[in-house]
Amino acid sequence: DDVNLIQDMTQMGYDILKEQQPQALANEDYILCFHIPPFYSVAHLHLHVLAPASEMNFLNRYIKFQCGTRWCISCSDVLERLKSGQMAVPYKQFF
Repeated sequence: DDVNLIQDMTQMGYDILKEQQPQALANEDYILCFHIPPFYSVAHLHLHVLAPASEMNFLNRYIKFQCGTRWCISCSDVLERLKSGQMAVPYKQFF
């Protein structure tokens, strides 16, 4: 069920980009990501759809929403982990 949910959320993210930011989508100037616990501001599953990424400030683009860091993971990485039987994120929640 988790795989289907993440696939649906990812598709919804692309649909939003297509409707609201078609140029960013065409130029791959966007970020679709999840924050890794405990580095989130709200305690429920939500996908960040950020575009155009080129207009984000340095802190947000290269630290807070940078996929592959301790703080953030891409949709494709979450799907890959779930499909291989791993936890959705590489770290356990601290609390």
